[in-house]
Amino acid sequence: MLDLSFVLPLRNAERFVAALVRSVAAVGRSLAVGGNGGPRFEILALDERSGDNTLALLSLLHGQIAELRTVQDLPPGTALARGIKLAKGEIVVFVDHPTDEDLLRWASEQVARGHRAAVVPGEVLAIRREDAVTHLSGMRGGLVTAQDRIRRHLSPSDGALAFSPPPDRGVAERARLGARTVAARLGLRRLDRPGKGAA
Repeated sequence: MLDLSFVLPLRNAERFVAALVRSVAAVGRSLAVGGNGGPRFEILALDERSGDNTLALLSLLHGQIAELRTVQDLPPGTALARGIKLAKGEIVVFVDHPTDEDLLRWASEQVARGHRAAVVPGEVLAIRREDAVTHLSGMRGGLVTAQDRIRRHLSPSDGALAFSPPPDRGVAERARLGARTVAARLGLRRLDRPGKGAA
């Protein structure tokens, strides 16, 4: 079994997909410990029928990052649920846009240290695979929808959930995160996408 599965739900992500995949690969290599000194992680890029060059860029990245696997032509809103089915890692880390590598490391390490999940709103969700299967299988929507669901099922007060506030990127980014959160709670999952500021 792998230690880590990074699940990247993508749709029309050409402006940031290369940076995202490279950043996740760097974090995976810094965190994962495997047999024979090699890292044990995978990156699952799940494309929800992008109409731009996302898939072409992923194709180029396959030659550079051996841990990358791509699944394409997924219906919108299904990438996270499909990623859960495909993930082989004991810890599954969901991220849908370039995020500070320290936040990716922090969330992954929180779960490795015993929390069932770690949330950075709008940025990262790290979770034990069995909890992802229990709480997120069959779910439609994106990262914020998944975070909202996990926050309803797991509590920071009993140590099950580690929580970190998102980085402050200004008023516009806070408004986007707020809109994504409201959309997730109202069931408007098609609006649960990174904003134009994600780059």
